[in-house]
Amino acid sequence: MEKSFSLILLAAGSSSRFIKSLPSKLPPIKKQWWVYQGLALWEKVYRDFKALGCFERIFLVVSNPLEQIYIKQALEDLELSVVLGGESRQESVLNALKLVQTPFVVVSDVARFIGGSQMFLKLLDRFKNQPKLDGIAPALSASDTMVLSQQGFTTLDRAHTLHVQTPQICRTEKLKEAYSKGNFSDESSALLSNGGQVTYIEGSLDLHKITFAHDLPPYTTCFTTHTGLGFDVHGFESNKPMKIGGVLIDPKDSKEQGLKAHSDGDVLLHALIDAILGAIKGGDIGMYYSDQDSRFKNMDSSLMLTQIYHLAQGMGHTIESIDCTLLADMPKIAPYREAIKSHLADLLRLNKRVINIKATTFEGLGFIGRKEGIAAQVLVQTSALSAVDL
Repeated sequence: MEKSFSLILLAAGSSSRFIKSLPSKLPPIKKQWWVYQGLALWEKVYRDFKALGCFERIFLVVSNPLEQIYIKQALEDLELSVVLGGESRQESVLNALKLVQTPFVVVSDVARFIGGSQMFLKLLDRFKNQPKLDGIAPALSASDTMVLSQQGFTTLDRAHTLHVQTPQICRTEKLKEAYSKGNFSDESSALLSNGGQVTYIEGSLDLHKITFAHDLPPYTTCFTTHTGLGFDVHGFESNKPMKIGGVLIDPKDSKEQGLKAHSDGDVLLHALIDAILGAIKGGDIGMYYSDQDSRFKNMDSSLMLTQIYHLAQGMGHTIESIDCTLLADMPKIAPYREAIKSHLADLLRLNKRVINIKATTFEGLGFIGRKEGIAAQVLVQTSALSAVDL
């Protein structure tokens, strides 16, 4: 059975309940990016399973395309396939499952980040000895009174109630068939509903799923400082609106010139996006918003910025300082300085005091001096949450 397995790691949740439960002083970090033993939870789980050497292919299912791009390029040394999740847990599993070619597949929640790889070995030992099984999963006996709240309240017999956990081992084709016939909360229930043979072994309290902040092991927090530098340049294009820093420039000031670009050409916001990506070691704007992709034609750069900052925040980053320099002989930036600061502050939910906007001319030198285009340079400083285990 060696290398007969693929592994699907689920990290596609929005973490909304986890984020809401965090202390107010902490950034809105997604639980899959919480740091444990020096690694994001998803990477720790990946490395634990990878070390077993049992998997032909490992799939990591994430919540949005930007996260998918980030992991692919920033952590390209990791041997895993990054898959985009769906609206539900089942859809997320299916998006990876359709790529699985091995006879057996293991599905595990990243939020169960302690002991998963060792539990897999226990499951595997039992699975090998029962060749007729279609699935196997860990489960714990209920310790609390269980009540069914449907159509009134009915007390369930604790002796016959289990808390099912992951990882779970399944026959790939049986799981695909089962998931095609309905909606299920996990793999074992899907198999059982489809007539599959499933068994459970004793689970572990270590496999408790992280849902809220109080589910985390004891920790203390510290913050590390990160710096990113962004630069962008755009030439002028006639009869096109000009936006700088998300603010529309009066056509009289721009001489009815806009900025030539695939998107709206906001040179300042593009430089700011690259600066944020620099702080999180996330590559550059073109990796996320290609100028060869028609989806981004004339896209509002303010939307790009909010999406990239949301990505950074989900990884635990908070912007502490933004220092912008616009290089332009035309238009004059001074009349728009405060409007740009206000727009950035509102967009990123920052205090205006952390944002600085300055401009300089080229005194008639070069393409900027000839009023053929504009350049922008932005320096961003972020603080990133790092948890230290107690």
